[in-house]
Amino acid sequence: LLRGLGVPELSSPELTGDWEFQLRQMERGQLKRADFMRQIEEMTRHIVEKAKQYESDTVPGDFGKLNVACPKCGGEIHENYKKFQCQACDFSLWKIVAGRQFEIPEIEELLTKKQVGPLQGFRSKQGFPFAAVIKLTPEFKPEFDFGPKENEDGTVAEVDFTGKESLGKCPKCGARVFENGMNYVCEKSVGPNKTCDFRSGAIILQQPIAKEQIVKLLSTGKTDLLTKFISKRTGRAFKAYLVVGKEGKTAFEFEARGEGKSKSGAGKSAKPKEPLEKIDFSSQTPIGKCPKCVGKVFETATDYVCEKSQNDLKPCRFKIGREILQQPIDATQAKKLLTDHKTDLLKDFISKAGKPFLAYLVMDDKGKVTFDFPPREAE
Repeated sequence: LLRGLGVPELSSPELTGDWEFQLRQMERGQLKRADFMRQIEEMTRHIVEKAKQYESDTVPGDFGKLNVACPKCGGEIHENYKKFQCQACDFSLWKIVAGRQFEIPEIEELLTKKQVGPLQGFRSKQGFPFAAVIKLTPEFKPEFDFGPKENEDGTVAEVDFTGKESLGKCPKCGARVFENGMNYVCEKSVGPNKTCDFRSGAIILQQPIAKEQIVKLLSTGKTDLLTKFISKRTGRAFKAYLVVGKEGKTAFEFEARGEGKSKSGAGKSAKPKEPLEKIDFSSQTPIGKCPKCVGKVFETATDYVCEKSQNDLKPCRFKIGREILQQPIDATQAKKLLTDHKTDLLKDFISKAGKPFLAYLVMDDKGKVTFDFPPREAE
């Protein structure tokens, strides 16, 4: 879209690095805020002028053609700026619904299977994120599906599991467990005559729970370690196992930590873990001196660490990650950082907002590593 509008600079990683550099200049008093904002205003004015040249359905761009036919008439469906539009009838689907943009494979699955999801990334009118299954109605209209609906008389509708694959036995009552929209449910936990209440979400704290993991949970009582949970309280990612806890309820069990403790929402902590094994540096070549204690720095599987990090009393805490914001840091760059206090320009950083940027790594006399952004190239 940005290329079609003629504003490719907004999709350029160099722009992110340039803005970060100018913000750093303002912090140091080397650039006035008014000068920086003048550039932003000029760019905004340029983008608006470009956008006004097109109607919503005439914006040029590398839009695609779907590999499935229109469910209404069998015609071809093409993507444009705002919609997936049939070329032979009035059938169309909005590309953005509840703040989330659909990808072509998701739309193709919706049209083929009449259902897609659960999908994450939607936002309510109040701004709250939510996940949902999208279904295509007999009238060819997409709608959210959050689970079983009530009949007109207020009773709960029956759920037909005929032809569906059972994922295992319910840990509460021994009946069969099936996938059902946004949840994995016991067959006896749905419908008007339910006698069980077991269910587990298909997405828990933004972590998709695959069928294979539910099968493992039901058969062994525990999933693999899942790495993409997001805390509601702090917004931070965390790792955990799902386990079958007391009374058959699904709970978290956290990865054992260095202190040898395991936190679990299901019960008491596990047995103490053995102390971490010491690293033997005797056969390795150091890459430089520690800026904190002048000890030797060695490469490990995940970091560059000071040899005195192995001390039982007052271990040195200095380390440099072998990967920082998805940018690999090889031994050559780590050596430059230790000797020259600055790496070469590194080009594969990805910000927490998901944007790529360029930067140097620099280190102060106390061993603290920060970014230094390149100067803006002359136009």
